[in-house]
Amino acid sequence: MTATAMAETMSPKLLEVRERAKRNPQRRFLSLAHLIDEDALKRAYRRIRKDAAVGVDGVTKEQYRLELDGNVANLLSRMKAGTYRHQPLRRVHIPKGKGRTRPIGISCVEDKVVQGAVREVLEAVYEPIFYEGSYGFRPNRSAHHALRTLDRALVRWEVNWICEADIQSYFDNVDRKMLIEMLRERVADESLLRLVGKCLHVGILDGDEYSEPDEGTAQGSSLSPLLGNVYLHHVLDCMRRPIVNADFAAS
Repeated sequence: MTATAMAETMSPKLLEVRERAKRNPQRRFLSLAHLIDEDALKRAYRRIRKDAAVGVDGVTKEQYRLELDGNVANLLSRMKAGTYRHQPLRRVHIPKGKGRTRPIGISCVEDKVVQGAVREVLEAVYEPIFYEGSYGFRPNRSAHHALRTLDRALVRWEVNWICEADIQSYFDNVDRKMLIEMLRERVADESLLRLVGKCLHVGILDGDEYSEPDEGTAQGSSLSPLLGNVYLHHVLDCMRRPIVNADFAAS
């Protein structure tokens, strides 16, 4: 999806937030949660893959669609009342090779809708201030774009050395309290921050075992990549602006 196409799918109010964020990188936004309305929730629903795996409730995207208007209205009502609760993640283990696996947390459709709507708002706030050298998990960017940028820099002799690094189990080890404090530097809307917290502090059902991790962001959540980028923006990019953010470019 191009930047123009993305802009066309955003609400006018969300576009205004993005423009304000672009004009003033130091701006704190006092009111954002109201941007998550029924239209925003439906946009988030449409972005879910048709073949998305089901969560602990077993509800598919198609089943949720059968009562979409009612489901969205009920969800928004609970979100406004503060009674919405994120259901536990269903954990599956994806093979990585060499006998290792990657744990993925699968959310229910309703929770995927909430994650997508929150992400849309936070992207409007953060995309304008992320560095150009950051490529992972961002709209219209990929590892291939990062490699092309690096290749051009090498051809022009703009690089003297390259550091390749991999943050082991990055998503599983993000400090949640520190992440929320980072978000508060740009987001002063506690209602939105509480929604983020509900997407972070969720239980995990792994077979018959239930656990409640006290750190990390769930791999598999559509919100986690953006939260991970916010974290790295503060602890890595802002300390030393890179040509290419290799930690995420290869993710």
